[in-house]
Amino acid sequence: MARKVLVTCLWFLVVSGWAYAATDTVIPKDQLLSIAAKQQWKHLLHYHQVGLFSADQSQADDPDFFLSEEGVHDPLAELVATYIALATNTDDAQCRFPARLHWLNQQLDKPIPRSADCSDFEKWRDEISPSGLTLVFPAAYLNSPSSMYGHTFFRIDSARHSNPLLDYSINYAANADPQDNELVFTYKGLSGGYPGVFSVLPYYEKVKEYSYLEARDVWEYRIDISQAELEQLVRHAWEIKDTHFDYYFFTENCSYHLLTLLDAASERFNLSDTFTSNVIPADTVRAVMDAGLIQQAEFRPSSLTQMKHMQTQMTDEAVEYSKALVDGSMTIEALEQTLFSLEERAQILDLAYHYSRYLALKEKSSAPGLARKSLGLLSARSKIAVSKVFQDVRPPEIRDDEGHYSHRHQVKFGHHADGNYLEYGLRAAYHDWLDNIPGYISGSQLEMFHLRLRHYLNEDTNLRIEEFRALDIASITPRTTLLKPISWFVNTGIHRELPANDELMPYLNAGFGVSYGTGNNAVSALLDTQLDADSDIDKGHYLASGPRLLWLSQHESWSASVDVQHLFDISGAKWDHFRANTGISFALDRHSQIRFVGEYQRYKLEDDPSKAEDLSAAVSFIKYF
Repeated sequence: MARKVLVTCLWFLVVSGWAYAATDTVIPKDQLLSIAAKQQWKHLLHYHQVGLFSADQSQADDPDFFLSEEGVHDPLAELVATYIALATNTDDAQCRFPARLHWLNQQLDKPIPRSADCSDFEKWRDEISPSGLTLVFPAAYLNSPSSMYGHTFFRIDSARHSNPLLDYSINYAANADPQDNELVFTYKGLSGGYPGVFSVLPYYEKVKEYSYLEARDVWEYRIDISQAELEQLVRHAWEIKDTHFDYYFFTENCSYHLLTLLDAASERFNLSDTFTSNVIPADTVRAVMDAGLIQQAEFRPSSLTQMKHMQTQMTDEAVEYSKALVDGSMTIEALEQTLFSLEERAQILDLAYHYSRYLALKEKSSAPGLARKSLGLLSARSKIAVSKVFQDVRPPEIRDDEGHYSHRHQVKFGHHADGNYLEYGLRAAYHDWLDNIPGYISGSQLEMFHLRLRHYLNEDTNLRIEEFRALDIASITPRTTLLKPISWFVNTGIHRELPANDELMPYLNAGFGVSYGTGNNAVSALLDTQLDADSDIDKGHYLASGPRLLWLSQHESWSASVDVQHLFDISGAKWDHFRANTGISFALDRHSQIRFVGEYQRYKLEDDPSKAEDLSAAVSFIKYF
């Protein structure tokens, strides 16, 4: 009640030309208005614009973050309420908002005296002991909707020790209901149905999560930040660590809000305003890089990458022995009786140890037994007097943030049964099998919001929508002696089918199978199922399933694919659809390419044989942006 009276009085004095919050403090109106209009004050309140038409107001959706009821959209009202609360330490405001207090005291002619004992904050800050800042970028992980594009978070490098695993991390993520399945999670993530929260956790917990549980390589970027800026960032992290923001996958996500946290630390930073639509982790790393804030980058390979690297330096027989030691079909004592050299035995034990740790974190039910086995493997390895038997994993020549840009223009000239055509494609994100591969995961495909517009040159017709692909995800991962991943794909949107009079219709296509490969090549055998729905086709739908064979060859400067499918009718329309396509792309530079594709389709249409076949070819120029 007292604070509301003070706020009312202050507003009266603002209108009159003067303002005060304590009996001995007077602030000229012009100074008050000037402070409220400063960008750094708005950054501390998380005032930003995301999207082409969104308002410039706070993105914080927690009313407890504001001291004024109008604070979410009125920075002057929040300044008035904040000044009063800090000057009188109402509700322990000086301890709740140390970053606001620090910044305001730099702006005021007469600083607000510190009157609070903020032992909780000081103990927390001293435990973190900030001396540096690192941006951490775990690579993309297709098996989780929230991590398909990768993730970013901060590590606060400590002055108390030299082991970064003991440092603390600042992470922003959706506070999701663990009972929600992936479909519900995706829907809520797209619609802002989850609160996003900042958390401060030991860094080793994040490394364990990403490196072992999700087998994701991690890039670490040392940020150019002064000690004063870093301390202000930590103060602001304290202010918002219990504040929730509505989480959106494509805008207000993990990467975007890390930039808002950095912006709040200094007037030197203004990175979040770089983005007005979707925000992808790799793009935020590029924004920090383009601002000249990256001092160095280091690579932390995942457990999976380390195991793959080890296997390239071992014989097939030695890899089989490593697997046998973990699954129990071979004992350490038996290994000692083999003809393997000491170095080979050390390699076998090292790989077996990494494999056992990987399985222990993946398979919680078997973790106790695998933990005991890991200790036995370590003990046996320590008895071999060969210190290093593997070469270090070399960082990729092209980092994940150095790949092609995530958006894409495509101009295509082609020919098929209806004649010659020109086509324009716009894709919001982010990579397909024939895109330039450096910086991306081999065998992965992730496209969202891909629109294709086509105009036929030999017809007096308007530009038409050829296809809108809302989602296209695929993971082609070859199986190895140790790991047996399932390859899978799913895509959905609207497209045109020849037997349906080229009508646009919704479709869903999905499948799974196995892949094998070496080097840059992979071959997959998959079960493909497709569902089309439209009132213009027989029985209103087409459901079919059948085999799909895929060959991929991905290289630094070119990529190629051959894809053959035969869908046998299950329900609805009778099409018996056979399709084969091939494509090859050549990189012109990192952010552009030329692509050639050809396709043959055959349908079983006894009532209209003229629509039974189609042969097409096209050439495209692609520019990433």
